[in-house]
Amino acid sequence: MLRNPAAPEHARRLAAELGLSLTFASLLANRGFGTSEEVHEFLEPSLQRLVDAFQMRDMELATARIWQAVDAHEPVLVYGDYDVDGITATTLLTSALMRLGAKVSYFIPDRIRDGYGFSVRGVDVARRRRTRLVITADCGITATAEVRLAREHGIDVIVTDHHEPLGELPDAIAVLNPKRKDCPYPFKELAGVGVVLKLVQGLVASRPGALPDSFVMEHLDLVALGTIADVVPLRGENRIFAKIGLEQICTSQKPGIIALKDVAGLRARRVESGHVAYILAPRINAAGRLGNAESGVRLLLATELGEATTIAESLEEDNTNRKKIDEDTLEDALEQLRRIGPELPPAIVLWSDSWHPGVLGIVASRLTERFHRPTVLISADEDEGKGSGRSIPGFDVCQALQECREHLIGFGGHSYAAGLTIRAEQMQAFRARLCAVVTRQLQPDDYVPKLSIDGPLSLDDCNEELVEFLDRLSPFGIGNAEPLFIANDVRLASPPMVVSRNHLKMSLRQNGRDIDCIGFGMGHLAGPIQSDPGRVSIAFVPTINVWQNRSRLQLKLRDIQIR
Repeated sequence: MLRNPAAPEHARRLAAELGLSLTFASLLANRGFGTSEEVHEFLEPSLQRLVDAFQMRDMELATARIWQAVDAHEPVLVYGDYDVDGITATTLLTSALMRLGAKVSYFIPDRIRDGYGFSVRGVDVARRRRTRLVITADCGITATAEVRLAREHGIDVIVTDHHEPLGELPDAIAVLNPKRKDCPYPFKELAGVGVVLKLVQGLVASRPGALPDSFVMEHLDLVALGTIADVVPLRGENRIFAKIGLEQICTSQKPGIIALKDVAGLRARRVESGHVAYILAPRINAAGRLGNAESGVRLLLATELGEATTIAESLEEDNTNRKKIDEDTLEDALEQLRRIGPELPPAIVLWSDSWHPGVLGIVASRLTERFHRPTVLISADEDEGKGSGRSIPGFDVCQALQECREHLIGFGGHSYAAGLTIRAEQMQAFRARLCAVVTRQLQPDDYVPKLSIDGPLSLDDCNEELVEFLDRLSPFGIGNAEPLFIANDVRLASPPMVVSRNHLKMSLRQNGRDIDCIGFGMGHLAGPIQSDPGRVSIAFVPTINVWQNRSRLQLKLRDIQIR
């Protein structure tokens, strides 16, 4: 699907004002940039453009209560979520409070024992630690009963969260969440760690000099990790966090970041958003999925490289085990789908008593990618199940669960990802209800995955200058898709090969120019291409491949049409 092209005169104006080639200016114009000022803000993100933290509802209440706790040496508990967003948010807030002189500890719940969010056990932990103030990180927006229980025990709660509020807000000292209907904060898509960063900025602004001027910049590596891992739109403030934060990850002096890159084989490489999403984040997540999520916080708070390396190696082992469980769960889910029959339902809802709850989100994501259907997987015993849901563009899975709430014990999340708890006897009815909701909201064409193409591009126009310009548009993700082009009438220049894990490798030729290509996960196309080696059309991203200290242009294939 081609993006709607902007008027040619608009692209020419941008080219003249910015001193860019018409190719580059057309790319920007087609992506909706209207003025040179908008382009500058996007290409040159700056902390100076961050929104005033006190535009967020309850920020004054939150900062005042925290300073009260700091000054009185009250024990403070940071209560985080067990995913990367929650772990980085917990680490950032704990680091800031420690630097402010607070008497602070942290707690990450056990995914299986405690479930998601601020829980009754969390209140018990706060009581045992004689805590007077609990600050949640990436959770708490639906914990109305738990916050009420805490206050009954003389414990104040500050909620920091970014998930969708569902009706009544907790009766907390302060609720920091830009998605509150009464919150005037202009950027609504912050991750949990982004909300915590705003709280840190609020603390800095309310007592100048309390933290070093460099504190926020030094900790943007944590903010980038959590923001990219949580798959929030990479625009607005999130782009600033991700762009600058990725640079901080590359140069970070934190022992935990160094050790994490070491075990992941990224120590000597420039870290990009894909490395965070598919290499670093899964290792941090592994602790919360299979073991103790607090080890992720211990890693990121570590002050000695030896300690950090020990934790990182343990996470690497957890991640290896997690991959095996992923594969087994995926195969079991696919077998269930095969038994359902050849025609896929509008929504995929599957359950098993043998599935580990910690991997359901990952496997649901893979099924969503493969079949382009909203997907919910549930780990259930004879009484109750815990599930994870993932969605496709145009379908808000959290809002859909709201329409299915009569069948659920509880749920929460955001438009692309959500979690739920359900009684075993309700699962069949829930499946039928969710399928009805999907059928009502989506058309048959919505089940077909679509590539958003920036425009045609001949192989002659692929060069290092173009790749360097495209890199300035990064990091890529939801809200800022990687630029994608099409080329027609392309011929084979070398036989297709299958390399590594089902990757397609070959050279293509157009107008006498040959370029190497790689298609990740596209090895199954090698046979059809070889059997009919005529002209093909390709959807691709121009990249630079570095191998054994040699750089060369390479096309990353996203789709191939065999003619």
